[in-house]
Amino acid sequence: MHPRMHRRPMPAPAGATAPDPSEPSRFDLGLQVESQVQCGLFLVLPLKTPAQMMALLQTIKSVAPTVHAALRDLHYVHFARFVPAPDGSALYVVTEFDGDADPAGYDEAMQSYLMDFVVTLGPVFDAMLDFVAGAPRLPVQQYPRDFIRFVMRNNMPIPVWSALPDATVIDLLFSRRVL
Repeated sequence: MHPRMHRRPMPAPAGATAPDPSEPSRFDLGLQVESQVQCGLFLVLPLKTPAQMMALLQTIKSVAPTVHAALRDLHYVHFARFVPAPDGSALYVVTEFDGDADPAGYDEAMQSYLMDFVVTLGPVFDAMLDFVAGAPRLPVQQYPRDFIRFVMRNNMPIPVWSALPDATVIDLLFSRRVL
């Protein structure tokens, strides 16, 4: 699967007026390369308590081989990181993946992208989400729509800059003949 993605603008706080569409979002630093094929996900997973961070990181370490295999097999994820917040209050899931700048199909494409993870890594997300405040119903494979809504609510759509704006993962793998 090769999703086509675009970052959504940040939702306005309750009671705020709608932002002027000609103004960049507060996180838009002007680094987005026009018509590039890579998009980003910056998922913020707030923990129930910072005291659980070490247990969550141990859980992630225990499933790392499964995550690595799934990411290799998907052929459109450039990279993925699990980054603990400095104060231990949240885990950030940061990925870059193939997509394009057409906002018209964002929701459908994001759902497709996330469903791949539900199918391939559902039990991994179940284990991780046990530590997360406000997590969706589990297991994610049984409640995929809840998981998708949760991710979309907790994604911070920050623009991505790419040194290779036209290169997909398939392009890069083919050039190395690693498929």
